[in-house]
Amino acid sequence: MNLIHRRLFRGYLLVWICLFITPTVWAQRTLVLRPESIPQLPNLYTLQDIIDERPNQSGLGTVVLPSGQTTRLQFTGNVSATLRQLLRQPPRNERDYPVRVRVKQLWFDEKPSSRLIRGTFRVQLIFEREVEDRYITLTECQAGADYSRSPGMEGNYEIQLRQTLERCFREFGNWVKTHEQSTEKLARRVQIRFKEYVPKGRLADTVFYDPARKLTWNDFRGPIRRVNPHTGAMIYTSFGYEAMTHVDKGTVYIDMTVKAFMLQNSSWTSEPATNNYALAHEQLHFDITHLITERFKKALLAEDLPLEDYDSRIQYIFLESFREMNRYQEQYDAETRHSINQPEQARWAEKVTREIRELRQ
Repeated sequence: MNLIHRRLFRGYLLVWICLFITPTVWAQRTLVLRPESIPQLPNLYTLQDIIDERPNQSGLGTVVLPSGQTTRLQFTGNVSATLRQLLRQPPRNERDYPVRVRVKQLWFDEKPSSRLIRGTFRVQLIFEREVEDRYITLTECQAGADYSRSPGMEGNYEIQLRQTLERCFREFGNWVKTHEQSTEKLARRVQIRFKEYVPKGRLADTVFYDPARKLTWNDFRGPIRRVNPHTGAMIYTSFGYEAMTHVDKGTVYIDMTVKAFMLQNSSWTSEPATNNYALAHEQLHFDITHLITERFKKALLAEDLPLEDYDSRIQYIFLESFREMNRYQEQYDAETRHSINQPEQARWAEKVTREIRELRQ
């Protein structure tokens, strides 16, 4: 009796397990895109990659089948691979801009209803350009639609997706045509053009460097601030620059004016008006500052300025030139002993004049 009971129990248990592991087959809807490619990118632009950055990458959302059953919509492959096939582009030329597309949204959402099936479709694409091993955002497209259809009808998912992608890529092409002459994002290179500064009248207490205008003792207007009792005069010189940028045919042009100047109210003298030798020493300080501006300009012209951050690079070169100016001025005073060593004073005068002439050749 016990043996029979055990056999019956085992048989019942076996049947129950078989029923539990039998899989349930749910309907699925696969979205197949025809191989015809949509409009290509503008001339000189090549599709480099498509990156799927959607929060949920398991499918394309939820839709309602003609049977009324809700199911998940999906491609046969992943989104990136499928869209790359749809957006087939010609082989890249070395001069082409590589463009990367980031997919932030691509989904359908349909709700079943006895009267109408209401759906929402959304696409968000971000277009980026690779510049010097970095990507910069050019523009983005956000598109989609809210729609409704009768129950029992098949959804036009492929048509909606294709038309929306065509719209996004067409908008990108229009954006390029509109901005290629005016935005740095589409530039290919940076070029600096220098303009000579021509002083127009006087500016407060500032005297701008002019080879044709030598300093006079009247330019030294500040109160005497002696640190060394043997110092009879002190000049305060410096330099700076102004720059304006604009884009033309893929080039960022930087029109720059570099100015060397001395501040009259910070410069002082106790020398007699007839001491031309001491005045020449102070004039050479001003000439050295001008020399550094010429070196600064030459350094900028030799630099391959990066498109994505050319301003920071210019600032760095400016600061390095400023430090060089201070070192050069200190070396000049040290070797001439503030003009006391007349042979060294003569050597420095010849040296600075020669270096300025060579830089301007």
